[in-house]
Amino acid sequence: MLPVAVNSLVMIDTCIWVSFFNRPNSPERKVIDGLLDDDRVAIVGPILGEVLQGFRRDEQADWVASSLRGLRELDVTWDDWRHAAQLGRELSARGHKLPLTDLVIAAVAISKTSLSSLSILISISSPT
Repeated sequence: MLPVAVNSLVMIDTCIWVSFFNRPNSPERKVIDGLLDDDRVAIVGPILGEVLQGFRRDEQADWVASSLRGLRELDVTWDDWRHAAQLGRELSARGHKLPLTDLVIAAVAISKTSLSSLSILISISSPT
C-alpha cells in the first residue's frame, strides 16, 4: 500500500456502504469504485461495525469484512473518545442528541485533519 496523504482520503459513512453493497448500478457504487481504484478510501471501526451488523447472515458479513479489510483504517484514540463526548455534550446543550458512533466518526475526522481536507462521503445525489 503506497502512502496517501490523510487529506486526500475519503471516509465513507454506513448509509453509503449499504447502497454500494446492495445496489450494483447505484451512483454511490460508481463513485466508490473510483475511490477504491485510487486507494483513497478510509474506514473507522464504528463504520465497519455498523456495516457488518447490517447483514443477516454471517457468510455475507464475513465476505464484506474481507472486502473491506484492505482499506486504510483510521484509529480511534483516547483523545478522539474524549472529543466525541465533548461534541455530544455541546450538541445536547443545543437540544440535539446524536448516536455515539456518529460522534466518534466526527471526532476522528476532525482529529486526522481539518474537516475541509478529509472528505466524509455521506450522500450522493443522482444527477437531475
